[in-house]
Amino acid sequence: MTELSTTSSVFGFRSFRSRLIVFLLVLLLPILGGIFYYVNQNNTEYTEETINSYLELGADVFDFTRTQQAYTLQAITNSLTWDFGFRTAYAANDPATLFDAALNVLDRSLDSADMLMIADLENNVIIDTALQGNEILSGPWLSLVEQADLSDEGRAEMIVTLSEEPFQIIALPLYLPRQVAWIIGGFAMDEDFVNLVKETIVSEVSILRIQDGSPSEIIASTLNSERQQSLLEQLQVGESVTDNLQRIDFDGEEFTTLLRSLFTDAGQQFQIVAAIQRSYDENNENVVQFQNLLAQFYVFVLFVSLIAVLFLARSITNPISSLALAVKRIEAGDYDMQAEVKSRDELGELAESVNSMAAGLAEKEKVRDLLGKVVSHQIAEELLNNPVELGGEERTATILFSDICGFTSYCEGKSPRQVLEELNKVLSRISDIIEHHSGVVDKFQGDAVMALFGAPVAGPDDTANAMRASLEIIAALEEVGGGLSACVGVNTGLVVAGNLGSNNRLNYSVIGDTVNLAARLESLTRYYSVSNIVSEASKNAAPDFFYRELDEVRVAGKKDSVRIFELMGDPGSITADCVREIELFEQALTSYRSQEWAEAKNQFTELSRSCENTALFNVFLNRIAHFEVNPPATDWQGVFTFGKK
Repeated sequence: MTELSTTSSVFGFRSFRSRLIVFLLVLLLPILGGIFYYVNQNNTEYTEETINSYLELGADVFDFTRTQQAYTLQAITNSLTWDFGFRTAYAANDPATLFDAALNVLDRSLDSADMLMIADLENNVIIDTALQGNEILSGPWLSLVEQADLSDEGRAEMIVTLSEEPFQIIALPLYLPRQVAWIIGGFAMDEDFVNLVKETIVSEVSILRIQDGSPSEIIASTLNSERQQSLLEQLQVGESVTDNLQRIDFDGEEFTTLLRSLFTDAGQQFQIVAAIQRSYDENNENVVQFQNLLAQFYVFVLFVSLIAVLFLARSITNPISSLALAVKRIEAGDYDMQAEVKSRDELGELAESVNSMAAGLAEKEKVRDLLGKVVSHQIAEELLNNPVELGGEERTATILFSDICGFTSYCEGKSPRQVLEELNKVLSRISDIIEHHSGVVDKFQGDAVMALFGAPVAGPDDTANAMRASLEIIAALEEVGGGLSACVGVNTGLVVAGNLGSNNRLNYSVIGDTVNLAARLESLTRYYSVSNIVSEASKNAAPDFFYRELDEVRVAGKKDSVRIFELMGDPGSITADCVREIELFEQALTSYRSQEWAEAKNQFTELSRSCENTALFNVFLNRIAHFEVNPPATDWQGVFTFGKK
């Protein structure tokens, strides 16, 4: 029989369906996880790039708005230079009229200009709407005029601080018709300005003062006061302010922040910077929504895959379960079980093979059952599992012959059918005892049974098992009653075991002198009036029992003598009286073999008076009476020869 070895479990799961589901999860989860990570990473990077690009664009719009304001301011100042009243007032050296004209221009600028200053070519301040109190241009104002004088366009612009507020200022020449002065205009980068920028770029805008490398004050901002304070606390300013990106946390909402430098003090004491901010979480909402949709899609894929795997596993495991049930039923001996698998794939072919196997096993079991009723199960297995051919092998075995004494009188008055029924009962009891002790019933000969111990399968306790079977057979027939008793002969030795007969009819059995001697010993039990006779070879092979030596005999057809013994029982069943009887018998047998006839006669006579088996002792008393008249030969060793079987 070929064994099919399979791995019973994977990851600790015995169920094929569970292993298939685990395999799917192990396969899908890394793939889906990798895709999710890749898509999420790309979306995150895309969000970062988008926010950064928005901030860069916002910063550019901020700069563009400043530039547009500057151009508007330039247009206003240009219009002032061509104003007749303004030119006349300047020519008349009338500062009051010039101041009023400048205020009138500021009113008409629609918040595009917040201050105007006029200085002559010697940098003397003529008027200043900001009322700074400067009499002569100095510092950044002088620098602005100098840049305008050196430029090809005759104009220059910069950011300065007035009353600690940043102002975008521009310097233009005043011609009458030649240049006679400088007109400097400016607008404040205040709350109105940052709100204007916010409307354009949809981002938060703040203008801050950086003092000694740290944020010190927010000049203008679209943020509320609480967030302005958080901005001051969290903002990190490096060596280079330009394009410095960082995250600011406003009550759990993150804002990405881009810094742009607006103005740096000549002494490097402070800086004015613009902070353009956009909500990272708000821009990340689409990514989060996409992540949720992607996660839901993956869950849906897993769910559909699990359903598909369950369906696939069910289509596989249900037929396999049916096949497994069929195989278990077949293993239990139910060969009528048919595996019902309707598929036409490999499982269907397997089911057909299982059903064919069941039919073949059913036929073989019929043969086995029939053969087991003709011979023993061990011999049936030997014949079924090995090539059936004539021939045999030598092996050591113990042969047991058992006959029923008194069976004829027991069956007297019974019909042939009743006799056969009674005989089968007794033989069945004897067979059960033999098989219980690992023996093999070789054949039945009338009311006699021949049993093998050690063939066809040898064991370490074959002879001891034969002794136990002998004692149990003897006891069993005594229980039956009706005058029945057992006659058992046991011998151990070399036999030839194998298939005997012809090519058309075989019989597994054993042959040899060992078998013949066992049969002779069984027949001698009647002569010695004992229930069993065991050869010396069997006695030596099973030394853990009590024996009584009966005689040394030469059976018919044999040249060599053999010492024979009576199996008395195992050590636990021997009484002190039995031990005493065995010792007295050994003494009497010794006197007999020494030809001390008178002593032996007295000893056997005493045994016949005190012991039950009188017939055994009479055997030796009769021999002594014969030898007293007809002495044996001088080389006689106490061997008794039987002339017939």
